[in-house]
Amino acid sequence: MALSSSARSGSGEATPAAAQQEIPWAHRNPARLAWIVLLTAFAIFCALAIAVPLAIRSYLFNATRPLAAEVRLIKGTALVLLPNQTDPLAVVDARGLEPAAEIAIAQGAQATLRFAVSQDANAAELATAQLYPDSQVVLVQASRPRFGLSPHPHRIVLRVVRGRVRVIPAPTAEGQRPLALTVETPHATVDLTPGSYAVEVDRERTLVATRFGLATVRAAGSEIVVEEELRTEVAAGQPPSAPVPLAENLIADGRFEGPLGPPNWLVSFYPDAETSAAQVTSLEVGGRNVVRFSRINQPPTHTEAAITQVLNRSVQDYEYLNLQMDVLVRWQSLPGAGEQSSEFPVMFWLDYIDVYGNHQFWTHGFYYRDPPPQWVVTGGTKIAQGVWYAFESGNLLERLPMEGRPLPSRINWLKIYASGHNYDSLVTEVRLMAR
Repeated sequence: MALSSSARSGSGEATPAAAQQEIPWAHRNPARLAWIVLLTAFAIFCALAIAVPLAIRSYLFNATRPLAAEVRLIKGTALVLLPNQTDPLAVVDARGLEPAAEIAIAQGAQATLRFAVSQDANAAELATAQLYPDSQVVLVQASRPRFGLSPHPHRIVLRVVRGRVRVIPAPTAEGQRPLALTVETPHATVDLTPGSYAVEVDRERTLVATRFGLATVRAAGSEIVVEEELRTEVAAGQPPSAPVPLAENLIADGRFEGPLGPPNWLVSFYPDAETSAAQVTSLEVGGRNVVRFSRINQPPTHTEAAITQVLNRSVQDYEYLNLQMDVLVRWQSLPGAGEQSSEFPVMFWLDYIDVYGNHQFWTHGFYYRDPPPQWVVTGGTKIAQGVWYAFESGNLLERLPMEGRPLPSRINWLKIYASGHNYDSLVTEVRLMAR
């Protein structure tokens, strides 16, 4: 029996254990395999049942198409650099825009950006932006949802590189899709609701002013809301300043609390300090810091003593501009304003660029001595000797046109000076109020 068993084993016949190992797993466990296949198929079905609708939903919600955007020239020269182009194109009348287009407005020029749902002339206007001289803007995004099912708003993103821009998002009628408008600058990001806003950018700061509406300004990890008739300033690398009233004084240190000299006031003489023998000094009079222009007991020759502040500020978007200062004339040798009505014991010179890009200036002086009959005083106000006179120009944006002068677009500088032979006069509380 042992030999027979060995013989059968040696003959190559498989044992039951070996035979079971040779049967494939799938044949040994068909039920388990069936469940695995069934559950895998069900999982794939469920994943597709969820993923496909989500993908379709995402496409329906997030797919966009461009808004109609165009730049329209008002005056001067405007250039548009389109994406993937190396040479800018001049805007003759109006030109359509696409994302990443860059618009540059020349000095003395002006243009308008207009955004609408479509190119149709009757399409609802979503927003406009007024571009003032020497400004540069990039159209980052201008899109609208492709499908009506989308809950997202229309979106416009502008990047103001430099200059002043007035942005006016249109109100949204009931039932209409809202607009999300964002202005980016080198210093801040500004989200705007329907209203009217001014954004002014230079190398050092961004100024955001709200005429009406709400502007949310974010910078350096901080966020503030600028409400109607308020403004904020964002310096490079700093959070937004606390909102302050929209009217601002464009003059720095008009109360002369700091020393005369750069960066606020520049002192000058004509012909020069030694020849003129005139003096410009800062002192306290009646509890106020004042500047005194004086030339006493000197030869009767024409001289000037002046302080000047360089402003270089755009004022084209302001509605109100009022120059104010307190002046006092102690003494003057020349009666009136001299023979040519140009030699006042104290006067100012406001130098500006008008809305046509031309250089202009406006002067006004103060005196107390009556001139002889043959001398006519123009551009001056007679005041009482030795008494402070509070001068206010009124709204220059109304006064200058009434005097036959074009409106200013940019204030270059303000010079306050004494002109004549001998004089002794004071000035303080200098303000150029703008809103």
